[in-house]
Order: sequence, then C-alpha cells, then structure tokens
Amino acid sequence: MVKKEPTEAIKSRLLTERKLIDAVGAIIKAKGYRALGVNEIAREAKVTKKLIYRYFENVDRLIETYVIEKDYWLSYKKNISNDIEGINKKSALVDTISSLLEKQFEYFWNEEEMQKIILWEISERTVLLDSMCKVRAEQGDILLEMSDPYFKNSPVSLRGVSALLVSGIYYMVLHAKKNDSTICGLDINSAEGRAEVQKSIRHIVEWAFQAGKAKNKII
Repeated sequence: MVKKEPTEAIKSRLLTERKLIDAVGAIIKAKGYRALGVNEIAREAKVTKKLIYRYFENVDRLIETYVIEKDYWLSYKKNISNDIEGINKKSALVDTISSLLEKQFEYFWNEEEMQKIILWEISERTVLLDSMCKVRAEQGDILLEMSDPYFKNSPVSLRGVSALLVSGIYYMVLHAKKNDSTICGLDINSAEGRAEVQKSIRHIVEWAFQAGKAKNKII
C-alpha cells in the first residue's frame, strides 16, 4: 500500500517549488541568465539549496520548469491542441494561425523574462535551450502540417512566411525594448504601433493562403 504524503507536507512542497521557480524568473529579470546558479537561486528563494535537488533533481530541470511556464508556445500547448481540434476548414486554420501569432506578439511584448530567455537562446547554445527550441518547433509544426495541403505545388511557402513572422516578432520587440526606436516608421512602444503590427500579421497570413490557393482547390 502506497503511503500518502500528508496534506501539509504537500502544501509545503508546492510552496517551496513555487518559490524556486519564481526565484529563477526574478534572477533572470534582475541579473540575467548568467547569474543563475544553485546558491543564487536558493538565496533568492530563501530556502536551502538542497531543496533544489530534492524537488527538481538539478538546476537545469528547475530552469526547464520555469521556461516551460514562461514560453508562449510551451505554456499554451494545451490551448493550441484544443484550438487544433476545432479546425475543419481553411478559414478556421487561417484564423487560428493568425490569432496564435498575434497573441505571441502581445505575450512576448509583455514578458521581460521571456525576452531575456530568447536573447540567451541566440547568444549561447546549451542542451537545455536546444531541447526547448525543439519542443517549440514541434508545436508549430502541427499547424504547418495541417496547412501543407493548401500550398502543394504552389510558389508560396507558408513555412517561410511563418519563419519570417515569428523571427520578426522576436526582433521587433527586442529592438524596441533595447533601443526605444521606430521600425519602418512604426513605434511599437505605442499601443497604436503594436496594433498595426498585429493587423499586418493577420493580413500576411491571409494573403499567403489567398496566393496559395491559385493552384489548389481545397476549401
């Protein structure tokens, strides 16, 4: 018979796990990813460092838990799966892809820690970050595979369009946050500028599907 952990012990563990996960975010935000270490995380969380190993096995697993919570594509995995289940025609697919990219732009704009994680990804290579990138790519690939039939024998590549949009979202936000400058005359530090970008994301996706259907009769 499996012995159940006392309720108070479970609550205590969950509270400590939360403190450690939040500590990772606080350190990234205040000092950057290079400051992440057992001692620094334990100090920020105000717990003993042995609890990191007890609850997460190692620091990388703790950081992975934090990144999964913060990353748009990873944290929205369940929501994306639910959206995909409701797709049964092209218009729904266009709307789903457009909405996900619009929300990604909004989410990335508001998440300072995630901005620093992306900077970390493009400046260093680690096993942990490679793993996160692969899982993120797998999530996006589900929608792209559903879209492929609409672009068969077409000069339009939705995968190329999507790559440019996702990369553009990251660059625009990081550029605006770091330099407080405009891009092509748009100030995305303003609500009006961000609205223009989100509107354009949807237009680009719609144009891609429109252009792709010239040689495809799928509806």
